[in-house]
Amino acid sequence: MRVTDKTIGRNYLSYLNQARYDYQQTVNRIATGKRFTQLSDDVSNGSRVLSTRTDLYKADKQLDNIQSINEELATTENNMMSINDILKSVGSEVLVKALNGTNDQASLDVYANEIENLRNEMLQFINAQYSDKYLFGGTNAQTAPFTVDEDTGRLQYNGIPVDDIQKDDDGYYYLDENGDKQDIPMDDDVYLDIGLGIKMAGTAVDPTTGFKISYSGIDIVGFGTDENGHSNNIFNVLVEVEQALRDGNKELTGELADKVQNMRNDFSKHLTDIGSKTSYLDTMEQRLTNTVDSYTERINQLMGTVPAEEETTLMMNDYTLQAIMQLGSKILPTSLMDYIV
Repeated sequence: MRVTDKTIGRNYLSYLNQARYDYQQTVNRIATGKRFTQLSDDVSNGSRVLSTRTDLYKADKQLDNIQSINEELATTENNMMSINDILKSVGSEVLVKALNGTNDQASLDVYANEIENLRNEMLQFINAQYSDKYLFGGTNAQTAPFTVDEDTGRLQYNGIPVDDIQKDDDGYYYLDENGDKQDIPMDDDVYLDIGLGIKMAGTAVDPTTGFKISYSGIDIVGFGTDENGHSNNIFNVLVEVEQALRDGNKELTGELADKVQNMRNDFSKHLTDIGSKTSYLDTMEQRLTNTVDSYTERINQLMGTVPAEEETTLMMNDYTLQAIMQLGSKILPTSLMDYIV
């Protein structure tokens, strides 16, 4: 069978184009570090990559949520520690000195001023923010949740006097002027799915499936009054302590000092609770970090190249290309070879 020059030229160009294509593909793999960039290049591994990327996206999103919550909780914990330090200073230092039997009224006024300063400092901590969110404001993201009534000097939570707030099985409430129960404004719980899969129990979130990311300030600093009519709120108790000192009433100051100590003990339970939550989130964060690393490594294994192998392949492709070019100079007319080169 006679092979024409036209057939020889066509076959040669086919081999040459394939050699150039293989060479360029290897160069691209070395440059990008990826074995393929399109699903059609490797359907089997490409499908696995798409599936793993979906899992990676979900794990990454979950990790971002947990890290954000953890940072917020850390800020919350720092502010609560500051409040605890104020309670410690009041109970273990200022009031101990104030109740010393040798103090005259001028000295008691000095201690009263110190209590006032510590109380005002506490107000800043209970109105602390993380980003644009009030840490102890429930769902209140617009205004500071705690304000001081100008007439009484006592604390309000989202506009409601904290001494008027009560709690039952349905949550916090206050009695309006008609004696009817009313919900506390902007004090709903906020939950976030951190991989537990949020489920509803009626109209409420099942707390075992969602992570509570909101804090009710009245839960932290107290609400209502005791059987003696004294406030159960940390801030308001300090108001009463200050007034007792200015009145020179050491007996009442002593009673309130005991109450401050009890409130500090109760407050420490909140610190323990938030500490356990941050510990739990730390564990989840570490687990998800490992998961993200695992997914990323799997994608790299499916798509990534082995540099040494690709360098070897590039040398072979270059050798093949040069060999085809040399072959062409022998089997094709010179004018055609000039055109190809």
